[in-house]
Amino acid sequence: MNARRALTVVGLTCAIGLPVSAQVTGSVDQGEALRRQQEANRLLRDLKQDKMEEAPSISPDEATDVGPQSILRTRQHHRWFAVELDTQLYWTDNMFFNESDPVDTVGSAVLASSAQLSLTPPQWTLGEGKLRPRIGYQHVWMNYAVVGAKLDPLSGDPKSNGDFDAASTFADLTYTWGNYYAQLGLDWQRLLSHQPSYSSYAEFYRDYTPRWSLTRVFELSEKQAIILSYLGSHHFTNVDPTPGLNDGNRNDRTEHNILLNYSYQLAPRLILQPGYRFQFTHYTHESRLDLLNSFSASLIVPIVDWLTVRAFAGYELRESDSAFIPDYRKLDSGLSLSASFKF
Repeated sequence: MNARRALTVVGLTCAIGLPVSAQVTGSVDQGEALRRQQEANRLLRDLKQDKMEEAPSISPDEATDVGPQSILRTRQHHRWFAVELDTQLYWTDNMFFNESDPVDTVGSAVLASSAQLSLTPPQWTLGEGKLRPRIGYQHVWMNYAVVGAKLDPLSGDPKSNGDFDAASTFADLTYTWGNYYAQLGLDWQRLLSHQPSYSSYAEFYRDYTPRWSLTRVFELSEKQAIILSYLGSHHFTNVDPTPGLNDGNRNDRTEHNILLNYSYQLAPRLILQPGYRFQFTHYTHESRLDLLNSFSASLIVPIVDWLTVRAFAGYELRESDSAFIPDYRKLDSGLSLSASFKF
């Protein structure tokens, strides 16, 4: 397998693990974790698409290992649509995003499934690089306590009361030149509760987000790569206001993120990848600053070009200067299965 391609393809997959919540405020936190993962995965898919269109083999045995380079096919017939499917089964030790004091945190098994459809028009040459547009839709299903204890030991309520969906529409432009990738995009996300009945689909959070990013790939060798990314965004949000207040936009904020990932190819189809993410968040309607640090590690197995299995673990901690916001710690670990198709 082309080591350079393999290392880049998995570069961002485990930048952020998925936390869980069974309360509305925790579900908003969960929605934000989903959004962070979506950002990282979109950058990943851009890098993957670019590497899949590289010209001829870089090693004598590459053609035997991965077959003919896709550039020979994509130049003959552009594929306008991409379908991404993913399912993750994992355990989190803090489903409510609480501090461990004065009460214990609550753990849960989580099943997170997603389906995404993208329209990908042909890219065109601009200066020394290439510009690639895209528009798409993603739907995520979050289900708690799929195995193990079904009830919250603190309240006695079913953990599944927190099940929700995330519906996201996105559009972006990506400009690539050399080992640099710049992107401008716009997202619209809705979080939908399944209360009081599973078919309710009641919106409890809405987010309009312009975003921008810059990524640099450092290819250390055929088996090693470092990916460094900056991601910025501003969120225009809407939630139910606090009774007696006009604060439905209290979650409006500006975010700045630094992602650093290192990939090492242990075997032709086995990749080890540790990662780190730092996020600085300024809330625009209150004097509040949050700092988020996330550490992760993955073992990735690209079974075939379109199917990948991953074992992952992640530790996340948040510090806020607001006395009303929990400074939580959270550990997640699990397995995921991802598939990608173009037509």
